[in-house]
Amino acid sequence: MSAFAITFYLGSALILIFAIMSVTSRKLLRAAIYLLFVLIGVAVFYLVSDYMFLAAVQIVVYMGGIVVLIIFSIVLTS
Repeated sequence: MSAFAITFYLGSALILIFAIMSVTSRKLLRAAIYLLFVLIGVAVFYLVSDYMFLAAVQIVVYMGGIVVLIIFSIVLTS
């Protein structure tokens, strides 16, 4: 088995676990953090596949959105 296949299967398992945790979490802040880990995992897939621009866009756009989500969740729920 190649290194790409091992990285792909391990990353897929971690993304699946964090996605399930994000959906089933009852706390908003934890769900947003789990979603952040899912999006980081997708960016890692892009990096492994040599799509550097898509990885950068994934990190900048979606991570920025998650940061805004976390800020609004803290402001609105406290």
